[in-house]
Amino acid sequence: MSVWAGARRSALVVLGGLLLLACGGGAKGSPMVADPPSSDWDPESFSEDAGVASAEIESGSGGAPASDLSDTPSSAAILQANEDGARALLSQFVAPNADHAALTRSLRPTSADYKTLFDAKAAAKIEAAHAKGWDSNKAIIKPKPGQTEIKVWSATGSDLAKGTGNAREFPVGYKKVAKHLAPSVLFFRFKFVEAGKDTGTAYDGLAFINGHWVIAPKPWRAMEGKSGGVEEDEAPPPAKPAGKKKPKRKKR
Repeated sequence: MSVWAGARRSALVVLGGLLLLACGGGAKGSPMVADPPSSDWDPESFSEDAGVASAEIESGSGGAPASDLSDTPSSAAILQANEDGARALLSQFVAPNADHAALTRSLRPTSADYKTLFDAKAAAKIEAAHAKGWDSNKAIIKPKPGQTEIKVWSATGSDLAKGTGNAREFPVGYKKVAKHLAPSVLFFRFKFVEAGKDTGTAYDGLAFINGHWVIAPKPWRAMEGKSGGVEEDEAPPPAKPAGKKKPKRKKR
């Protein structure tokens, strides 16, 4: 056997031994285990697919269920120019820990809003009369304790002028400003009441215009140069007429 053949054979033997050791053969020893993660591994980093999975879990579209927000009205529910939208808006006022001052401030009309609700002459006068209440932050819509239910009525400016539709549910003062109301605007009156009751804390002048909700209450008082809060003064039920007294007979 030549020197080159012997060297080749030795090399093959060594290579075979190395392969045997790599496959776990040969002498008994510790089994092969995966390498531990690097000390600089970032748990916040993830692949694109992992990111999608995380987003699905957070949004509730996959994986673990998201938080139940069914008690919170959605923006889509609130942004409806109808009684359902009004109820969704007003449900925020009866929610626990509601910030009534902030919720009320969000309903302050702009000058453009007043011009949408009323004719130009009335709009300027009503805005000026309301400004004091808004600027002082005294205008606050707030139900009284126990008033957790909401009643809503709607009528267009035309209905209020003609006395049709739900006009009878609105304060009689609207008759005084009927000619100044925008005919096509839908106005809302609402009450916070206790369960099973009809009387409660009432408000008027709510409307959905220019893409948002506003309130311009008691416009007739503003036209008369009077101020007043946003809350209505609900008149108590009329008293029953007293029975006629019988005339006293004269003694003879």
